[in-house]
This record gives sequence, structure tokens and C-alpha cells, in this order.
Amino acid sequence: MTSFKNKLDKELGEAPRFTKALQERIVHSAEQQQHKQNRHWQYPAMIVGAIVTLLFLFVVGPLQQTVYPQHASIVELAQNEQIQQLSIASNRNEYSFKAGRTGWVIGQQEYGKGEEAKLIENVLQHGVVAHKNDDYHVINNMWVEFGNGQSVKITLYRNMQQLAFLDVKTNTFYKVNDEQAVTAFTDFIFKVVEFSPRGFIAMMVILVLILFGAWVVERAVRWKFNIPKEPKYVTDKHQKTAIILKFFSFIVLAIFNLKQWIIFIAADFVLILVSMLTLIATEYYFGRHEKRHYVAITNAVYLLIVFIAFVIWFNN
Repeated sequence: MTSFKNKLDKELGEAPRFTKALQERIVHSAEQQQHKQNRHWQYPAMIVGAIVTLLFLFVVGPLQQTVYPQHASIVELAQNEQIQQLSIASNRNEYSFKAGRTGWVIGQQEYGKGEEAKLIENVLQHGVVAHKNDDYHVINNMWVEFGNGQSVKITLYRNMQQLAFLDVKTNTFYKVNDEQAVTAFTDFIFKVVEFSPRGFIAMMVILVLILFGAWVVERAVRWKFNIPKEPKYVTDKHQKTAIILKFFSFIVLAIFNLKQWIIFIAADFVLILVSMLTLIATEYYFGRHEKRHYVAITNAVYLLIVFIAFVIWFNN
């Protein structure tokens, strides 16, 4: 043993094999390796947390529009200020409001300065404060911005012979006392839209093409990167995580519908973005070795492109 130790000392020297500095380097290296192993979920979690924060900001954004001090009634505003832009949304529910700032809401009709703005101005200028009775029923919601930057929300009412409107902010009810202004406005607002079978068939064809496009894109990505479709879940933990995320997505979607946030373009966009990034993070965490997140990324990009195209088409 002594002979072997002497030979080893000659080869390696008599200094201690593990110096304090070497021990510290080994411990530090081991801690770094352990930290890397424990942070597989760190970056996806940070992404999801940041996007959820953006979701809150975007959802609140359309609802918390700029509020200007209202020193004048709607009638006085219409008499002294020109309408810069307005939006009109069809709504028969007296207890909800579906019109909003132009560019924010899906499905509303949006106008700038022009003939439509003049018709609205003429109606508002002839408003007289009146008592609302049960004969009036809601026909439309309007969001109007005047030249001084002040915006108002208006609910349009109608009975058999009279047009009226409600200032949503002040809850002041007006009836329009100019028959010519009412006739010109109602001719514009009640344009007959005939049901077109061709239009319905075209929408069905477009929907089928969108679904077919999604199928083709996914198949192409799976073939390109040799990504298996089955089994659907890598582990039981993967399956449980996916089920939990679907449950929360259903709850969030239900809340969006109840709160009517679903009509806001920004809110829908961020909702889709959050859902897709969450799916990408999950697929990356559980299936990164099989590149499953490539499919999630492709589906996310495809869905966002379709959504943007839909918004552009629907608002034009």
C-alpha cells in the first residue's frame, strides 16, 4: 500500500486531491446543473404569466374608454360640434350596450364624416327631453365622438310613430320632434337586407376551406418533422394538465360571453393568443423531444391569420 501511495504521489504530487477551491467549483457546477433541470417550466410559465397580464390590460382597455367631462347635453353637443366618427350596432336588449369605439368592436357599422354623420347630427339636434314609456322599444346602440373629443353612448328607441334616444351616461331620454329628420334617418337605419342563399352557401364553403386548410397545414408539419399523432398524451400528467387547461378555457370563454367582452377585437385577439401560447408551453414541456410544440405553433399562427382576415372582412 505504501509503495503504491509513493508511486501515486510521484505522479500526482503530494498536494491534497480536493482543494477548497476545487470543492467550491464542483459544488457550484452541481448547483447550476440542478438549477437548469428545475427550470424546464420556468420560461413557459413566465410567458404565460406575461400574456395573462396583457389579457387583463387589453380586456380592460376597450371597456375603460377615455371619459371626457360632459358639461353639455347631447343636443347641445350636436348643435355646436361636428361628429368625427360613429359606430352603430344592432341590439334589441335594453340592458346591454354593444357599440364601441371604432376599430374595437366586431360586427358594428362604422362611419366617419359624411352623409351618415349628418343624418345623426340632424336627429340629435332635434331631441327634446321626454318621459320614456313602455311603448318604446330598443332598435340600435350608437357610439358617437364629436369634434371636441367628447364621446357619448346612445341607445335608439322607436314606437309606432316616434323616434327617440337615450343618453346612456346621464340616463336622459329624448324624443325627436322633426318628422323630416326622422324619415331621413329611418330610411338609412332600416335598410332592407335580403337573405341571400348564395351568401349563406359562400359562408359554408369558406368555413369548410378554413377547416380543410388547418388539417392540411397540421399534416404537413407532422410529416416534415416526423411528429406522431398518437398517443395524444405523452404521460398521465400531460393529460391532466391538458384537461385542466381546457376547463379553465371554458370558464374564461363563458365569462367573456356573460360580460359581452367577446365583441371586442382586442379582447378576442389576446384570448386566442393566451390560449395558443399556453398550449405551446404545455406541448413544449411534455413533448419537446418529439417536437410536438411545432404543431401547436403552426396552429396558433394559422388561427391568428384566420381571425385577422375575419375581422377585416366582417368590418368592411
